[in-house]
Amino acid sequence: MGIFSKFKNNYEKNIVIEILNKQFKRIEPLGLLTFDHKKLSVELVENLWNGSSSYLNGSIHKRPARIVFSIAALSNGLECLTKDDIQNQKAFLVLLRDLFAEVDVNRGQYSLKAVDVELLEVASKIYIGFSQNLFNEEIMGEQINLESYQTWEEWYAVFQAEAAFHFEQLGKFNCLESMDKSPLQRAYEDNVDPKPLAKVFAENTNFETVLKNPV
Repeated sequence: MGIFSKFKNNYEKNIVIEILNKQFKRIEPLGLLTFDHKKLSVELVENLWNGSSSYLNGSIHKRPARIVFSIAALSNGLECLTKDDIQNQKAFLVLLRDLFAEVDVNRGQYSLKAVDVELLEVASKIYIGFSQNLFNEEIMGEQINLESYQTWEEWYAVFQAEAAFHFEQLGKFNCLESMDKSPLQRAYEDNVDPKPLAKVFAENTNFETVLKNPV
Protein backbone atom coordinates (compact mmCIF):
# COMPACT_ATOMS: atom_id res chain seq x y z
CA MET A 1 0.00 0.00 0.00
CA GLY A 2 1.39 3.38 -1.02
CA ILE A 3 1.81 6.38 1.21
CA PHE A 4 -1.13 8.16 -0.44
CA SER A 5 -3.43 5.18 0.21
CA LYS A 6 -2.41 5.14 3.87
CA PHE A 7 -3.04 8.87 4.10
CA LYS A 8 -6.49 8.44 2.52
CA ASN A 9 -7.34 5.56 4.88
CA ASN A 10 -6.36 7.54 7.95
CA TYR A 11 -8.24 10.57 6.66
CA GLU A 12 -11.44 8.56 6.18
CA LYS A 13 -11.13 6.86 9.55
CA ASN A 14 -10.62 10.19 11.32
CA ILE A 15 -13.74 11.63 9.72
CA VAL A 16 -15.84 8.65 10.84
CA ILE A 17 -14.32 8.83 14.32
CA GLU A 18 -15.45 12.45 14.49
CA ILE A 19 -18.94 11.53 13.25
CA LEU A 20 -19.27 8.91 15.97
CA ASN A 21 -17.84 11.21 18.60
CA LYS A 22 -20.44 13.88 17.76
CA GLN A 23 -23.23 11.29 17.80
CA PHE A 24 -22.24 9.97 21.22
CA LYS A 25 -21.96 13.51 22.54
CA ARG A 26 -25.44 14.28 21.18
CA ILE A 27 -27.05 11.57 23.35
CA GLU A 28 -25.11 12.43 26.52
CA PRO A 29 -28.25 13.98 28.09
CA LEU A 30 -29.92 10.54 27.95
CA GLY A 31 -27.37 9.23 30.44
CA LEU A 32 -27.05 5.87 28.68
CA LEU A 33 -23.44 5.60 27.57
CA THR A 34 -20.99 4.58 30.28
CA PHE A 35 -17.85 4.69 28.12
CA ASP A 36 -15.61 7.62 27.28
CA HIS A 37 -17.08 8.56 23.90
CA LYS A 38 -13.82 9.81 22.41
CA LYS A 39 -11.94 6.59 23.13
CA LEU A 40 -14.95 4.52 22.14
CA SER A 41 -15.23 6.22 18.75
CA VAL A 42 -11.61 5.40 17.95
CA GLU A 43 -11.99 1.82 19.15
CA LEU A 44 -15.13 1.21 17.11
CA VAL A 45 -13.55 2.45 13.89
CA GLU A 46 -10.28 0.58 14.39
CA ASN A 47 -12.03 -2.68 15.33
CA LEU A 48 -14.19 -2.60 12.23
CA TRP A 49 -11.26 -1.60 10.03
CA ASN A 50 -9.10 -4.45 11.33
CA GLY A 51 -11.80 -6.98 10.54
CA SER A 52 -13.23 -5.55 7.31
CA SER A 53 -10.60 -3.33 5.71
CA SER A 54 -11.27 -4.70 2.22
CA TYR A 55 -14.82 -3.33 2.43
CA LEU A 56 -13.66 0.06 3.68
CA ASN A 57 -10.40 0.98 1.95
CA GLY A 58 -11.52 0.84 -1.68
CA SER A 59 -9.29 -2.09 -2.61
CA ILE A 60 -12.21 -4.27 -3.78
CA HIS A 61 -15.21 -1.95 -3.84
CA LYS A 62 -15.52 1.79 -3.84
CA ARG A 63 -15.30 3.20 -0.35
CA PRO A 64 -18.62 3.20 1.51
CA ALA A 65 -20.40 6.40 2.42
CA ARG A 66 -19.11 7.74 5.72
CA ILE A 67 -22.51 7.47 7.37
CA VAL A 68 -22.64 3.79 6.36
CA PHE A 69 -19.11 3.30 7.73
CA SER A 70 -20.40 4.83 10.98
CA ILE A 71 -23.43 2.52 11.06
CA ALA A 72 -21.25 -0.53 10.40
CA ALA A 73 -18.84 0.47 13.19
CA LEU A 74 -21.71 0.94 15.65
CA SER A 75 -23.41 -2.35 14.80
CA ASN A 76 -20.09 -4.19 15.03
CA GLY A 77 -19.50 -2.60 18.43
CA LEU A 78 -23.02 -3.48 19.55
CA GLU A 79 -22.27 -7.15 18.96
CA CYS A 80 -19.19 -6.85 21.17
CA LEU A 81 -21.12 -5.60 24.20
CA THR A 82 -21.84 -8.10 26.94
CA LYS A 83 -25.34 -9.54 27.07
CA ASP A 84 -26.18 -7.84 30.36
CA ASP A 85 -24.87 -4.41 29.32
CA ILE A 86 -28.39 -3.15 28.63
CA GLN A 87 -27.59 0.52 29.21
CA ASN A 88 -24.90 0.75 26.53
CA GLN A 89 -26.91 -1.45 24.18
CA LYS A 90 -29.70 1.12 24.38
CA ALA A 91 -27.24 3.93 23.62
CA PHE A 92 -25.98 2.13 20.51
CA LEU A 93 -29.53 1.32 19.38
CA VAL A 94 -30.63 4.95 19.73
CA LEU A 95 -27.78 6.07 17.49
CA LEU A 96 -28.32 3.29 14.96
CA ARG A 97 -32.03 4.12 14.79
CA ASP A 98 -31.26 7.77 14.10
CA LEU A 99 -28.55 7.04 11.52
CA PHE A 100 -30.74 4.52 9.69
CA ALA A 101 -33.48 7.15 9.60
CA GLU A 102 -31.04 9.71 8.18
CA VAL A 103 -30.00 7.31 5.42
CA ASP A 104 -33.63 6.48 4.69
CA VAL A 105 -34.71 10.11 4.38
CA ASN A 106 -31.65 11.39 2.49
CA ARG A 107 -30.50 8.30 0.59
CA GLY A 108 -30.02 10.25 -2.65
CA GLN A 109 -27.64 12.62 -0.92
CA TYR A 110 -25.28 9.78 0.00
CA SER A 111 -25.02 8.16 -3.46
CA LEU A 112 -25.25 4.69 -1.96
CA LYS A 113 -23.33 1.92 -3.73
CA ALA A 114 -23.45 -1.88 -3.60
CA VAL A 115 -20.96 -1.95 -0.73
CA ASP A 116 -23.16 0.44 1.24
CA VAL A 117 -26.23 -1.75 0.80
CA GLU A 118 -24.25 -4.84 1.82
CA LEU A 119 -22.95 -3.18 4.98
CA LEU A 120 -26.41 -1.80 5.79
CA GLU A 121 -27.96 -5.23 5.43
CA VAL A 122 -25.52 -6.76 7.91
CA ALA A 123 -26.01 -3.87 10.33
CA SER A 124 -29.80 -4.09 10.05
CA LYS A 125 -29.83 -7.74 11.12
CA ILE A 126 -27.75 -6.89 14.18
CA TYR A 127 -29.96 -3.89 14.97
CA ILE A 128 -33.21 -5.84 14.72
CA GLY A 129 -31.84 -8.73 16.76
CA PHE A 130 -30.74 -6.51 19.65
CA SER A 131 -33.90 -4.38 19.48
CA GLN A 132 -36.02 -7.48 19.79
CA ASN A 133 -33.95 -8.85 22.66
CA LEU A 134 -34.36 -5.62 24.62
CA PHE A 135 -38.04 -5.52 23.83
CA ASN A 136 -38.39 -9.10 25.07
CA GLU A 137 -36.70 -8.12 28.33
CA GLU A 138 -39.18 -5.30 28.84
CA ILE A 139 -42.27 -7.43 28.25
CA MET A 140 -41.24 -10.63 30.01
CA GLY A 141 -44.18 -10.19 32.35
CA GLU A 142 -46.57 -9.77 29.44
CA GLN A 143 -46.15 -13.08 27.64
CA ILE A 144 -49.21 -14.64 26.09
CA ASN A 145 -50.67 -18.14 26.17
CA LEU A 146 -49.61 -19.85 22.95
CA GLU A 147 -52.84 -21.82 22.83
CA SER A 148 -54.07 -18.85 20.77
CA TYR A 149 -51.31 -19.50 18.24
CA GLN A 150 -50.98 -23.24 17.72
CA THR A 151 -48.32 -22.87 15.01
CA TRP A 152 -45.59 -20.51 13.88
CA GLU A 153 -47.64 -19.80 10.76
CA GLU A 154 -50.61 -18.58 12.82
CA TRP A 155 -48.36 -16.40 15.00
CA TYR A 156 -46.57 -14.95 11.97
CA ALA A 157 -49.86 -14.19 10.19
CA VAL A 158 -50.90 -12.02 13.16
CA PHE A 159 -47.48 -10.33 13.27
CA GLN A 160 -47.56 -9.76 9.50
CA ALA A 161 -51.01 -8.16 9.55
CA GLU A 162 -50.16 -5.96 12.55
CA ALA A 163 -46.85 -4.85 11.02
CA ALA A 164 -48.55 -4.03 7.70
CA PHE A 165 -51.05 -1.84 9.56
CA HIS A 166 -48.35 0.11 11.39
CA PHE A 167 -46.17 0.50 8.28
CA GLU A 168 -49.18 2.01 6.50
CA GLN A 169 -49.97 4.30 9.43
CA LEU A 170 -46.37 5.52 9.47
CA GLY A 171 -46.25 5.96 5.70
CA LYS A 172 -43.39 3.51 5.33
CA PHE A 173 -42.58 0.82 2.83
CA ASN A 174 -43.34 -2.61 4.30
CA CYS A 175 -40.04 -4.47 4.03
CA LEU A 176 -41.06 -7.42 6.20
CA GLU A 177 -40.93 -10.00 3.42
CA SER A 178 -37.32 -9.11 2.61
CA MET A 179 -36.11 -9.49 6.20
CA ASP A 180 -34.58 -12.47 8.01
CA LYS A 181 -37.38 -14.30 9.86
CA SER A 182 -35.21 -16.19 12.35
CA PRO A 183 -35.47 -13.49 15.09
CA LEU A 184 -39.25 -13.62 14.74
CA GLN A 185 -39.26 -17.40 15.00
CA ARG A 186 -37.34 -17.09 18.26
CA ALA A 187 -39.91 -14.57 19.50
CA TYR A 188 -42.67 -17.09 18.70
CA GLU A 189 -40.79 -19.80 20.61
CA ASP A 190 -40.38 -17.40 23.57
CA ASN A 191 -44.14 -16.75 23.75
CA VAL A 192 -43.85 -13.09 22.76
CA ASP A 193 -47.08 -11.35 21.83
CA PRO A 194 -46.85 -10.64 18.07
CA LYS A 195 -48.96 -7.47 18.12
CA PRO A 196 -46.82 -5.13 20.27
CA LEU A 197 -43.69 -6.65 18.72
CA ALA A 198 -44.99 -5.78 15.25
CA LYS A 199 -45.59 -2.19 16.32
CA VAL A 200 -42.01 -1.87 17.63
CA PHE A 201 -40.67 -3.47 14.46
CA ALA A 202 -42.51 -1.01 12.22
CA GLU A 203 -41.50 2.00 14.30
CA ASN A 204 -37.81 1.07 14.35
CA THR A 205 -37.38 -0.09 10.75
CA ASN A 206 -36.36 3.11 8.98
CA PHE A 207 -33.98 1.84 6.32
CA GLU A 208 -36.31 -0.25 4.16
CA THR A 209 -36.04 1.83 0.99
CA VAL A 210 -32.24 1.62 1.14
CA LEU A 211 -32.34 -2.17 1.11
CA LYS A 212 -35.23 -2.38 -1.35
CA ASN A 213 -33.91 0.12 -3.88
CA PRO A 214 -30.09 -0.01 -3.89
CA VAL A 215 -28.30 2.55 -6.00
